[in-house]
Amino acid sequence: MKLKVENLARIKEAEIEVKNLTLFVGENSTHKSYMAHVIYEFYKEVANLKDDYGMFSRFEAFISKKVQQQYKNEIEYILSLKRELTEERQIDYNEWIDEEYAILKIFINKEDERLVVFFKDIVDLLLKELTKKINASFNLSEEILKKLYIKNMMNIFDKDYLSITFSVPLAHFEEDNEELKYKIINTIINFFLDDLYNKLNKYNSSYYFPVSRAGFVLTIDQIYTGILSDKLIDQVSSTRLGEPTIDFIQTFAEIKTGNIDEMKMDSKLFSQNNTYEKSSYLVSFLEKNIIQGKIKETRNEQDYTSYYLEVGGINLDLHLASSATLETLAFVLFLKNIKDITKTFFVIEEPEAHLQVKAQIQMAKFIVMLSNAGVKVLVTTNSDYILNEINNCIKLDTIKKENEFAISKDNVSAYLFENEENEPIVKRLEIDKYGIANDCLDEVLEELLDRSNELDKKILDNA
Repeated sequence: MKLKVENLARIKEAEIEVKNLTLFVGENSTHKSYMAHVIYEFYKEVANLKDDYGMFSRFEAFISKKVQQQYKNEIEYILSLKRELTEERQIDYNEWIDEEYAILKIFINKEDERLVVFFKDIVDLLLKELTKKINASFNLSEEILKKLYIKNMMNIFDKDYLSITFSVPLAHFEEDNEELKYKIINTIINFFLDDLYNKLNKYNSSYYFPVSRAGFVLTIDQIYTGILSDKLIDQVSSTRLGEPTIDFIQTFAEIKTGNIDEMKMDSKLFSQNNTYEKSSYLVSFLEKNIIQGKIKETRNEQDYTSYYLEVGGINLDLHLASSATLETLAFVLFLKNIKDITKTFFVIEEPEAHLQVKAQIQMAKFIVMLSNAGVKVLVTTNSDYILNEINNCIKLDTIKKENEFAISKDNVSAYLFENEENEPIVKRLEIDKYGIANDCLDEVLEELLDRSNELDKKILDNA
């Protein structure tokens, strides 16, 4: 399923397909982070469509009211379908009432253009609400996203028709009974939302890793205290951070304060589920290849955790650790505390930040391993080293060699963000057995080499 946006800041239009690994590449100020923000918030809001009781209480009443106001003719049309389809009756006894019910069956054909338009409008109503929430998550005074679409929306149904069956008291079975109309429409809306939710809710949880990870790691306590104070008095955060970044800070702080126990796996489950083994292996990879040390922790009586780096038998406080350690620490802590990394969504901004070239290559391998472990990963990057190493991972898969770093080209999507006449545009990059077409980043390197060769030639001419 593809997401399409219209008028996202200066991007007029863009269409994104999120795969196991999705890459946003290109120059600065082309709105890569804006797009990543929108996709993160979209999937987070979809996961929150249902309340704690498994109901669509946040949207059902709103959509039902709008539908009954705007689509009276369509409702009457749907009601007319029940006359010939209401054939069964039965007596339904329960502990509270003794009342005769009719079994109502409604069949909705996807080829029925009138109903296709009706259900498309229900999706549009839902997307408008999600768009409002996404706009609010930017914590800006102006609207930054105009429209959000789901491409091929009617393909969410597995069959050519929908069959909806539910019981209705005979007392409500008169032709123009308003309670019956309300019951039917709400049931259809719930059925439709549930089907839509199951198709869209690809991830159990989403995690955002902002580009300023190192700074947040060092100042997490002070920043979180301010954010928490704002939440307690129900006001927009005075820190002027976007909601994804606030989510990162809050999750990081909850890990440190021990308030995230529900996300941790019981030790008995470790032997029954390989999720912990995957997380542990990924953590070990980061510690060995990038951090080059072990992340250790101490916990005080208030269950508050402090972290330090153990390297060569020496313990270093985080403020003395390298920037590479600080940039990578969040991945280590999140992986150690997430209950199940499969069906989670990681959005990672500029994983190359503060990493020297060799470490960037190792980070690219980590991203591929993360994807292969079941995590859906979206990355924004300016690094040709990361892109080229991911290409190597695609080539590994092409030659059919079993390798932990191999990834299928079918599981990867990549998009180029660039400015044309001061307007950001988004282009889908071709991916084949040799990897991602990455001329966009090679051009800069070629210009640098050409300039260097030109200067070398002048030096020789003046010798």
